Amino acid sequence: MPVKLTAAAVTKATARDARYEIADAIQPGLRLVVQPSGKKGWCYRYERADGKRVKVTLAPAEGPGAITLAQAREAASDALRQRSHGVDPASHKRAVRAAEAARVAAEEQEAQRREDTVEKVLPRYYADHADALKSGSEIRRVLSKEFKGWAKMRVDEIQRRDAIRLLDAVKARAPVQSQRLRAYGRHFFGWCISKELADTNPFEGTAAVKETPRDRVLSDDELRLVVRAIDRLEWPRRQFLHLLLLTAQRLSEVGDMEWPEIDLTADVPTWTLPGIRAKNGRAHVVPLPPAAVAILSGMDRIAGSTRVFASFSAAHAKRRIDEVLLEIAREDATERGDDPDKVEIAPWRLHDLRRTAATTMPRLGVDVVTVERVLNHQMRGVMAVYQRHSFAEEKRHALRVWSDFLANLTTTRESNVVPIRAEAS
Repeated sequence: MPVKLTAAAVTKATARDARYEIADAIQPGLRLVVQPSGKKGWCYRYERADGKRVKVTLAPAEGPGAITLAQAREAASDALRQRSHGVDPASHKRAVRAAEAARVAAEEQEAQRREDTVEKVLPRYYADHADALKSGSEIRRVLSKEFKGWAKMRVDEIQRRDAIRLLDAVKARAPVQSQRLRAYGRHFFGWCISKELADTNPFEGTAAVKETPRDRVLSDDELRLVVRAIDRLEWPRRQFLHLLLLTAQRLSEVGDMEWPEIDLTADVPTWTLPGIRAKNGRAHVVPLPPAAVAILSGMDRIAGSTRVFASFSAAHAKRRIDEVLLEIAREDATERGDDPDKVEIAPWRLHDLRRTAATTMPRLGVDVVTVERVLNHQMRGVMAVYQRHSFAEEKRHALRVWSDFLANLTTTRESNVVPIRAEAS
């Protein structure tokens, strides 16, 4: 039997052995629920058109989150209005609850994703996937280098246009590196999707670059012109390209060289490339020939940085040396009485210097195994298992021979040599 509930009546309602309800005579469907434990709450009961009786829990009548009798009547009245508009109160409450849960989940995910920047997610990817692969050190090297510009970006913020822009920039200086970056980047973001760190893969749908092995080796005449051009460059391009040529190491390795890696005071000065930056993941000791020691000894350290070439652009250095190469080639053409406007420079890349060193050293008497050690190439087969000789002295001799050869190129230049290539249009 419904009764006219009052605030006092709600307070005085006592617990019984079994749960019971008190219907409100003022607001149809509103009921005070009293549990055997003494807890009290409000609910709204109604009957659907199909005859099914439904209960909607409204709120506690006492304790945390409790609402008053007046508020309970208003809540029941709202439920009644929903029914009058064809809305089922129970279904509506479930929908509201689901929407709120989705909102909270979205906020929690957003808060988590704010921490999911590239620089924080990459180590997780390396540990979970890349480091277990034979190619793990190469994956780590490529992604760590090429994703530097994305370090502070969230992985789910990176768009396809960002990936295209990055791939185009890398392709301009190193097409093979661009192709590998595309493959590694696509797998990395696929992994991010599997971990629910991102929803889309920015590398999907990007154009593949055909990876064709290069075999460009500079002739002695071409190399002579390059050495002459390097001598005309400004700091730090001159020092960078001299060291790149003298050490025969990779472009990125020389570009990322740090002062703590260099020992100029030892009997045999060395540069020790740490395994984390080496392509094969193994530390590599490079004996420095006197010419390289002289260059490094004459360089001032940049305040606040351990880098030898801080904020340096190899692409800018390449463009600048190409300008100087053309200047010198035109000067030589004029000296010979040729038309300087018809001089052309054969296309080449900075990595060709390393290949040229590797090709020239055997001609100078350096055995191929030592050349491979100088280049820090991965040994294979039985030799990789049993060959533990450091080749320190052999490498020192090889780079000294190479350095002397470069020095002699410009001191024994013949006046009738045609540098690089001069062609009539």
